[in-house]
Amino acid sequence: MFLLGHSCWSYIFSKLTGREVKVNLPAYMALLAGVLPDFDIYFKPLIQHHTYTHSLIILLPICAVLTIRFKGLGLAFSAGILSHLAGDSIVGTIPPLYPLSDFQLGISLGLPGPVDTALEVGALGLVLVLAYLNGDYKLVTEPHRESVYLVIPMVSIVTLTLLFAGDNYVSLAALAFSRKALTLITIGHAALIGTLGLGVFQGVRAIIAHRKQTRPASSSPTAECTTARVYSTE
Repeated sequence: MFLLGHSCWSYIFSKLTGREVKVNLPAYMALLAGVLPDFDIYFKPLIQHHTYTHSLIILLPICAVLTIRFKGLGLAFSAGILSHLAGDSIVGTIPPLYPLSDFQLGISLGLPGPVDTALEVGALGLVLVLAYLNGDYKLVTEPHRESVYLVIPMVSIVTLTLLFAGDNYVSLAALAFSRKALTLITIGHAALIGTLGLGVFQGVRAIIAHRKQTRPASSSPTAECTTARVYSTE
């Protein structure tokens, strides 16, 4: 599964799990959780892609620790992480017992293909609906300082895509529109990145506005003029 599907399904599972345990995992963390297993791309060739970070015997203990340490937030975040393995096992396979075994588990419905395209584009649509219902849409429509954290999943998705393409000598421009399925997924990626970028912009706006409001009174022009008059009368 591509990063569009991983990030979107992660958001869905994390948010729904959080609602069940009565916690609100921040949107950027809900999107990021499902991308984390592909962070092995950052560490090539030290770590081969689709090995340790896609193994259940590695991720389940990590998720257990997160849940014990951070309670509901850890559980919601873990749901997003594990959604990555679920997605990969549907369109391909995962090595659940790595490094103890190279055994592969999955349905292998194909990537790209009709099922994968439906899962990825459909997930983006569900994210938009869920974000509207839970209020996260305000992160991209209104200035909020926490919106700036959306830069983390945005940069992760972009850099991982570029690194993966570079490592495999794939021309993204040629691949993106080589098939109808990939064209839809490419448009979905662009829509997601554009939305996250708008959120980051709103976050920067909010930070700038907050700094202007909290600027010390002594640094304002009015205060400086008042101070100057006081000294001049002395």
